[in-house]
Amino acid sequence: MAISQIICKSSQKYAKSESFATYGEFVAEEFDVTYAIDPQSPINTGIVDLDKAPLNDDGLVECKGNVRLIRPRAQCPAALFVDVPNRGRPTAFSFNRPKAHELQTTSSPVGDGFLFRHGFAVLTVGWQFDAEGMTLDVPNARVDSREITGNAICQMQPGRDLNSLFVGQGGIPTYQATGRGRLFQRPNSQTPHEEVDPGHWRFGRLRDGSWDDNTSFITHDHGFKKGMVYTLVYETQGAPIVGVGLLAMREAVSYFKYDFDWTHGRPAYSIGYGASQTGRFLRHFLYEGLNEDERSRKVFDAVMPHIAGGQRGDFNHRFAQPGSMGVPGPGQQFPFASSKTEDALSGLNAGLLDRCKSRPKLISTNTSWEYWRGDAALIHVSTDGKHDVAHSEDERIYMFAGTQHVNGILPLTDKLLLLGERVSYTLNCVSYLPLIRAVLVNTLNWLRDNIPPPESQYPKIQDNTLVTRKEVLERFVEHEDFPVLPNADSLTGLWYTDLGPEVNDGICDHPAKLLNGYPAMVSNVDRHLNESAGLRLPEVSIPIGIHSGWNPRHSEHGGSDQTATFVGFSRFDIAGTLPEHQAQARHLVEQATDELIKARYVLDEDRQLVIDNAMKRFKIAESSLTARSPAQSP
Repeated sequence: MAISQIICKSSQKYAKSESFATYGEFVAEEFDVTYAIDPQSPINTGIVDLDKAPLNDDGLVECKGNVRLIRPRAQCPAALFVDVPNRGRPTAFSFNRPKAHELQTTSSPVGDGFLFRHGFAVLTVGWQFDAEGMTLDVPNARVDSREITGNAICQMQPGRDLNSLFVGQGGIPTYQATGRGRLFQRPNSQTPHEEVDPGHWRFGRLRDGSWDDNTSFITHDHGFKKGMVYTLVYETQGAPIVGVGLLAMREAVSYFKYDFDWTHGRPAYSIGYGASQTGRFLRHFLYEGLNEDERSRKVFDAVMPHIAGGQRGDFNHRFAQPGSMGVPGPGQQFPFASSKTEDALSGLNAGLLDRCKSRPKLISTNTSWEYWRGDAALIHVSTDGKHDVAHSEDERIYMFAGTQHVNGILPLTDKLLLLGERVSYTLNCVSYLPLIRAVLVNTLNWLRDNIPPPESQYPKIQDNTLVTRKEVLERFVEHEDFPVLPNADSLTGLWYTDLGPEVNDGICDHPAKLLNGYPAMVSNVDRHLNESAGLRLPEVSIPIGIHSGWNPRHSEHGGSDQTATFVGFSRFDIAGTLPEHQAQARHLVEQATDELIKARYVLDEDRQLVIDNAMKRFKIAESSLTARSPAQSP
């Protein structure tokens, strides 16, 4: 049995007993879960180092985690909506349009109650061993009862000149360095690594005038330069069995789908949702063929990887770091598309779902940013970039045109919230929330009522809407209002790599040898410089401003030939990019919104939300154009 013990720690009324549509009141329950995994089971043997885990008296591998369930108190849920937390933080509650004050006080905000009005029971499962909040304790692999020593990798790009850097991928100190390592530098992630003279750097830092030997930091005699990309390969000891997180997710979902006492009827369907890191987690989950539990029961009926692009991630190899971003590893390798294709670089023939005996419906959603990152197009284009790849009838792919990785930001700002760094243009402010809400309801209707969702919408080779990043940037070169542009050759992308002779056993040589790049393709743009393909909200289709999924790094932080992480831009101060007056704008917005609703890309209940969003941005555009004189630079 995969779950050996489950204890309900707390059960309380959710949202102060607020009633949600016909589903009434909801209850929030917290559980501690003990997993007991059979390392000999054929469906578990793909987990790296599971055969090196300590065993309990029954010959099973134990680990412990936490789970949260919010469900109708006296009704059968419409479906089990599984929230895969990102770095320990729930993500699904963004569907509820949470209010600002809720985000400061709870990780499961009520907002407008969208999820609960539609009858979803929300299950959040801790899976990441190095996260806080929703987490999972996993055992370390051992050889002859000894901890394993090996190399971990960390990539850093400082936004200002510094003497010392913190050693932690994605800001998380996953593995402690022993004090030995190699340091590399390069101007961007697309150029070869250049090793730094080991005599010029060391572990530790100068603190309060005294030297601190803390191996969580490295120091360079000549300082670390802003915008430069530094890669540290360092020795560490103690190898957590990272892939157990995939098994914990599988067994927790299976338990609550089939074995939990729901009292008023169990949900008939389960939908897996992950955003960014956890969208990649779900893609990796499917790649490993884990959509059946130890009793051969289907786990997810549908999977919604959001803003995951074409990648998997650091979820199942030795010294993997689940929070890693942009570091080539096993999770950035072919295959990318769900259907079987031939890789033009490696010669392999494979698809993401090849190992899935019980295939779920797959609904992939990405913003423009994941395309500009260089990998999202690979889920629907050949690896030579020459032709479109067809997907199955049980799959949908949607690109949200003119949007960025993190949902649109207002008020307008050119500063990144987490880092405090500037970017070259104001951050993208288009909200794709109405689109993703429609995707979820359409997915539920697909499972429950056998009503297929509307057709996929993404850029394609066949109609010339899928092109290279260089082709799009050349359109912007012609425009005087964009004095700062990235260099297409400096932008991130996926590589065919050599990770060493043991990579198929989950043991990697770092840094990876970059052999050849995969094509990085994006949506073409229309005459207004807005993206011409994908799902286009009124701000993009009318247009009201110019909106992108890329934004150059600011020169004061270095690397301005590259793009900033996660963000695009919105420009409202350029003449000719909005309707002439408010009445005309409203008419066009209402017309565009109704077309989206008729095609089922927006829900009727979100009609006013879409209109209000667009008109708010129209007013911003009017003010921006009024404030800008011809003499002003952008």
